[in-house]
Amino acid sequence: MNLDAKSLVYAPCTLVIVDRDLNPLSGSRKGFSVFGVRLRRGLPDEALQDLNRAMRQEAGFVKAAAQAVAQAQRPGSETQFRWERGGRAYEVTMGMLNRGEKGAYLLLFDDVTQQMQFEETRDLARRYLEDILNNIQLGVVVLNREMRITTMNQAQETFLHRLGIWMNWVEAIGMPVSELVPQDVKSLWAEITERVLGQGETYKAPRRIYDTPEGDLTLSVEVTPLKDQHGTVIGAIQVAEDVTERVRLEEELREAEIVAERLEAVRQTAITVNHEVNNPLMTILATTQVLLLYQENLDGRTRERLKVIEREVKRIAEVTRRLQTLDALKTDDYVADGPKMIDLGMDEEG
Repeated sequence: MNLDAKSLVYAPCTLVIVDRDLNPLSGSRKGFSVFGVRLRRGLPDEALQDLNRAMRQEAGFVKAAAQAVAQAQRPGSETQFRWERGGRAYEVTMGMLNRGEKGAYLLLFDDVTQQMQFEETRDLARRYLEDILNNIQLGVVVLNREMRITTMNQAQETFLHRLGIWMNWVEAIGMPVSELVPQDVKSLWAEITERVLGQGETYKAPRRIYDTPEGDLTLSVEVTPLKDQHGTVIGAIQVAEDVTERVRLEEELREAEIVAERLEAVRQTAITVNHEVNNPLMTILATTQVLLLYQENLDGRTRERLKVIEREVKRIAEVTRRLQTLDALKTDDYVADGPKMIDLGMDEEG
């Protein structure tokens, strides 16, 4: 072998030279240390023997290296395999240096431990985020720079199913988001794209109402720019929330507030009537009742008229009392197909 074995000891890279049978011929200090062999000075034969024994104890390495030797058929060709030892991971590149019975092969070790840890952490984080997205009740759609779908979660699939669109996230990948829901107006998505991607602003639609076989589906939709670490817009995220029930409750609350306002107006009217009408009526009632005390001096027709006055005055007083204590508005027809009047239940007692 036309290699200066001793000079390789000081090579700054992690390498080992072996023959076809994987017997070590030379290597760098770092190459020896990969197998737990320490070089003190030079390259004594004992060090090569120690390296040979250490390599043979690594069955996984020997098997992978033997397969790599079989694949490296000519000088300059190379192959790679991954090998782990002592909590470290290496990307091993093997290349043939020369042919023949004394053929030599270069093993170059690249420590990829941190890279693997980063990849594992990234994959774990990705799975964690996917689990979060699939367990929240918000529909999430991730879009690229062309506003095409790259992924969406299960809640978004559920929204689509309620709209009669039977599509999963795999089928949706690559589709323009403007075509995802046929009911969406294409011109609106052009406006959203300009605002989110062009201006870097967030688009919000508090209520977007869709007609479904089960009734209206009201979604609150927000499209936010997705930026990289440099602040460059690289896509967008659409988040949709089902606010159908919330809208229904808000409408019911508003209706209740309107009824309460009407009741308060009726009570205020009743107080006014009581002050402006009932007080004079009480005077009329008192006068009528005094006259009835002397009914023996009255003819029959006059007595009956006084009793009618007494009865009607009491009825008016009862009307104002009921208006002041009204707790629900019930209406009835004043005339057929005409205006409504408040039903105080007076006819039921009469």
